[in-house]
Amino acid sequence: MSVKLKLPGSLNIQARPNKMLLFVFGWMLIHFSGHAQIIEEPAITSLMDRWKAYNLEHTEIQGWRIQIMASVDRRQMETARRTFENRYPEYPVIFIHNEPYFHLKVGAFLSMQKAQAFLKKMQHDYPQAIPVTDVLKTEELLLYDQ
Repeated sequence: MSVKLKLPGSLNIQARPNKMLLFVFGWMLIHFSGHAQIIEEPAITSLMDRWKAYNLEHTEIQGWRIQIMASVDRRQMETARRTFENRYPEYPVIFIHNEPYFHLKVGAFLSMQKAQAFLKKMQHDYPQAIPVTDVLKTEELLLYDQ
């Protein structure tokens, strides 16, 4: 069975019904594609604006780092820092002094699993290294948490 279809603009199409249906659907899709309108309730818009403002103000979150060492001897910590920077120059080291300890940490991860995966890369050089919780800046996550 064949159907003859006459469209405006003197375009004649002769096709089977399933091909004609496919053509009409495709023509409608192309014709109406630029005319969609999304209506958002004011409460949703307000909530999204508040969430955006909150995230712009709060740039620190709870996460994980790898603690390479903790020592009361500053010279020992500085030596370990230089050694780490020579072995892994692409990863910045964080030095923290919480009286009486000096902590040497690296990394910024949202999950402990990602921190442990990073720890495996350096565990042969630093067998005493452990994952620890810490406050992270969101910019740091771009380097490590992928």
